[in-house]
Amino acid sequence: MNSTTSSHGRQKSGRLITTTPSTTIGTSLLDIKSEIHPNFFDGVSILKVSSKGTLVPRIITISDDLFTVFISHDKVTKERLKSRIKYKGYKAYSKFVSTVVGHSAQTHRDIRVIDICDILFVQSGFIGSQKLEAVASKMKINASRVVSIFYHDTGIDFLMKNEDERKSLLKAIDIIRSKYHECKTMLGRERKLLRYIWYDTDWDKSGMIAQSEFLHLLVRINLYIKTEFACRLFNEVANTTHGSPRSKSPEITFNQCIDLLRKIKREYFNGNEMRDYIFDSVFGEDKDKVTAEEFLTLFLHGAQNEVGVTINEAKRIFSDLNRMEILRAHHEDTEHDNHITIDRLLFEEYLMSSQNDVYDPKRREFDPQSLNEPISHYWINTSHNTYLTGDQLRSYSSVEMYSLALHSGCKCLELDCWDDTTAEIPVVYHGYTLTSKIPFQDIITAVKFYIINNPGLPIILSLENHCSPIYQRTMATILKTTLEDLLYVPGRSSVLPTPNELIGKVVIKGKRPPEKEDLDEMTESSRALGVEKVEIDKSSTQSVTIVEDLANLTLLNGVSFKNFDTSMQMSSTDMHSFSETKITRVLKSPENAARWREYNRTAPTISQECALHDNDVSRDHMSRTYPSGSRVDSSNAEPLVAWAAGCQLVAMNFQTHDAALGLNDGRFRENGGCGYVRKPDSLLTPNSEQRTFGKDIMLNIRVLSGTCLPKPKAEKFGEIIDPYVVVRVDDVALDAECDPIEGSLRKDLLDRYKYERRTDDVRDNGYCPQWNSGLYSFPVKSPDIAMVSFNVIYADAGFLENTMCKATIPVSCLREGFRSVHFYDQCNLQHGPFEFASILIEIEIKPMPMTREDTTSADTNARLKGDT
Repeated sequence: MNSTTSSHGRQKSGRLITTTPSTTIGTSLLDIKSEIHPNFFDGVSILKVSSKGTLVPRIITISDDLFTVFISHDKVTKERLKSRIKYKGYKAYSKFVSTVVGHSAQTHRDIRVIDICDILFVQSGFIGSQKLEAVASKMKINASRVVSIFYHDTGIDFLMKNEDERKSLLKAIDIIRSKYHECKTMLGRERKLLRYIWYDTDWDKSGMIAQSEFLHLLVRINLYIKTEFACRLFNEVANTTHGSPRSKSPEITFNQCIDLLRKIKREYFNGNEMRDYIFDSVFGEDKDKVTAEEFLTLFLHGAQNEVGVTINEAKRIFSDLNRMEILRAHHEDTEHDNHITIDRLLFEEYLMSSQNDVYDPKRREFDPQSLNEPISHYWINTSHNTYLTGDQLRSYSSVEMYSLALHSGCKCLELDCWDDTTAEIPVVYHGYTLTSKIPFQDIITAVKFYIINNPGLPIILSLENHCSPIYQRTMATILKTTLEDLLYVPGRSSVLPTPNELIGKVVIKGKRPPEKEDLDEMTESSRALGVEKVEIDKSSTQSVTIVEDLANLTLLNGVSFKNFDTSMQMSSTDMHSFSETKITRVLKSPENAARWREYNRTAPTISQECALHDNDVSRDHMSRTYPSGSRVDSSNAEPLVAWAAGCQLVAMNFQTHDAALGLNDGRFRENGGCGYVRKPDSLLTPNSEQRTFGKDIMLNIRVLSGTCLPKPKAEKFGEIIDPYVVVRVDDVALDAECDPIEGSLRKDLLDRYKYERRTDDVRDNGYCPQWNSGLYSFPVKSPDIAMVSFNVIYADAGFLENTMCKATIPVSCLREGFRSVHFYDQCNLQHGPFEFASILIEIEIKPMPMTREDTTSADTNARLKGDT
């Protein structure tokens, strides 16, 4: 990339000099500015892929402060940003322009504004989105020039002018994002929030906030106070500065804005903030600062039950807290004490920080040492019909869905492979429906690029093979030539490898000719379609011979289930797939329920050891489950029952972000989100008589307060929210036993329990709401399997689609004490405003009361839902 020229020249006088306030993150970003090609600060020409599937000229610009990427029709300048009239879409500006005939018309000349903390991932070098697929169907495009940026809940695709520019842009975004995420923990959550919304609040781009802008800011952060009160406080702070030189009205700086919000918060609660209640109860009302020794003894060891924490670890926490950028005055006040104390403000920051997350950080950390057992010992994050963008009948198929699944931590992708005799290639789509088709080659290429850029644990490709021999050979050739050394080719051993032995590899799970369960699913889908023109070609469902070229690449071989006696004697590389309806039938039998758990346990029972003695091989077994074919809306079955049965691959429809998928996301945040979570010992022990998954417990939760909660879908406009919190526990029991609340005997072997409680709503406050709810008690029968969910919902509607943010956590990963819950958006992603949205809870984990009376009195108002 030539540093002396650009498509629009080097007009430094026209460069956008951004006015983001100075922060620790901003200073760190400026340190790497020299590593970014200077042309991107002036604007570089690109060809953007439009929503109509055409290529249109645009300019990509990186802001002077490195916090923002602009996509625009023309060069981005300060005056262009100031002339906006409204937002269109997510962080996009539009303006009035004049037509060639001189009439004023509102023509959308949008500037797409992408904050660096909104970017989820960037991919390049292949056709990996729906819009790119639309363009590629009309014209030939050079995939090596393609760049796709996925951010918030959308994405943008474009072509760079040449390879050098593409590489320079990828490098720039990568180093900016890396530096941002490295430094973001050094900034207090309220400063991060204000930094994030500064572009939108500072309308005149002066670098300061006027009174009208501040009133808008309060609506933006979801805090209502009377206008007269807000203006009075604003003027009190503004009077301490002279404002900007060109301002005719008082303005305040970034730091003054933080001070003002703190002052409003104190007066809002009359000085009785939740952090003060906790601080006083732990350390005493007469103290305003505490030492590391007091913090360790009274808080970490006492209130939090973290008895293993040492004084050195407590001092490290203090050092980190005192280095944080929260208030300028705070730094000046604490600098002299050499970081040996913290005050109430830093204590609050710790309470809401990721260090104090209710999801145990040790369980969330990636542990490579836990991945040295056969892959049958793990729950594996698995997708069903990965290619679909929507329902199972009429929606589009897209390579984009594979990229989204992989970047969400999925490690087992499904490909339904069919002949396309017109194009003479193998394609992927949902057979016997109206869903669109995508080339098998495009998916394998996307997987290759993902592994190259994100080397890690193995990716399993679950091939449902409906292809004729000639197209199967094509599939085998594509796999070998595209993936090359990335493709795992199994040997003769029947022992399953470990995840660590398969690092950086693609593993093939083969599918034999369509089994009866597959035909049942196809029939259900076709009937639900209700279109007489769709007919099933019976000849195509007959046995298909698997060619040797493809069979030799297959590690995991799908075999039809007959009975567990037969299954126990299968090779470890043979496995079953169970539909949702078949799971129900299997688990109706007490013997089958126990045998299925035994089949999935991996460690042999005594009888198995005798049977296997001659072979000297322990037969590990795997199984996969998937949603019923009747779920044409692509909804998900709850995964807990399958997990409790020991199933390794519980396939989910990743395109549907429902409560069931939320359970899956919460489960697989464990172990660094790597997609492989070792099953608990209760699912790996050889005791076939075992009927419990951990000891019964009582989970007691109080919802205390929240901070920086966003509007629904993180919208920038709209009324101030009235949030309430719903706490839900999902539990499971596979065997007949007493109902923990009613005391009656349940005969159904497929019991799922849901306990749900909700707080009152807090009116007109999402910035710093306080609920201080009563005690919610939840009996948990299977702590190794159960999940607890926290959903913040907009009180004006109260429906699931108006959930503003949510978090789901395995009960086995919970920590006691005063803990923070960190949230995700509706798509289970954490970006932008969701990086600093959280609530504070108090949680206690106790043994289950021994009598029914004790259990009932602990939670007389709990709502129990039994799903069968």
